[in-house]
Amino acid sequence: MPRVVDHRQRRDELVDAVWQLIIEHGLPGATIRAVAERSGWSSGAVRHYLPTREAILDAAAQRVGAVIEQRVRAVDPSAPPLEVLAGILIAVLPTDESSRRASEVWLAFVGQAVSDRAIADAQGILYRDLNQLLVEVLTQVTTLGYEVDGGPDAAAAELQALVDGLTVHVLLGRVEPVRAEDVLRAAVRRLVVSAT
Repeated sequence: MPRVVDHRQRRDELVDAVWQLIIEHGLPGATIRAVAERSGWSSGAVRHYLPTREAILDAAAQRVGAVIEQRVRAVDPSAPPLEVLAGILIAVLPTDESSRRASEVWLAFVGQAVSDRAIADAQGILYRDLNQLLVEVLTQVTTLGYEVDGGPDAAAAELQALVDGLTVHVLLGRVEPVRAEDVLRAAVRRLVVSAT
């Protein structure tokens, strides 16, 4: 009887190896050969799931997006609007092992994107998804009797820049996650105020 292979699990194992290589060596360290060595698989087996370096990097970036999306989806949408907004931002911060690893991989993409247009485009997807969500939430709060300083687009850009910067500082150990959360809550209270 042929052995049943769980292809999703095997691909996930490879992406785990990719993430570890990126965390240790940056994006240049994530090659098919290095993934094969790290995972203990043959290069041919790796190529079956991740046929090119671009596919390796795409899989790593998609996993970053999935981790953040899962954390954002865990925010209680029935909470008061400002808590929802702050919760979304806090969900992006590296506050546990999974989100810390995701943030380390994200930061490697950001660093490489400065000089690599293709990486910048892939990184842009991660930026656009969060930005779009923030604009939507900020637009929605204006329909609930709140004023957004500078409008939803400007406030979303400011909040996203703040959470990106805080993420870097948390990763570097310069800011404690709890302090970063407080800073984000304060920024939300400053930018979004009751119109009444």
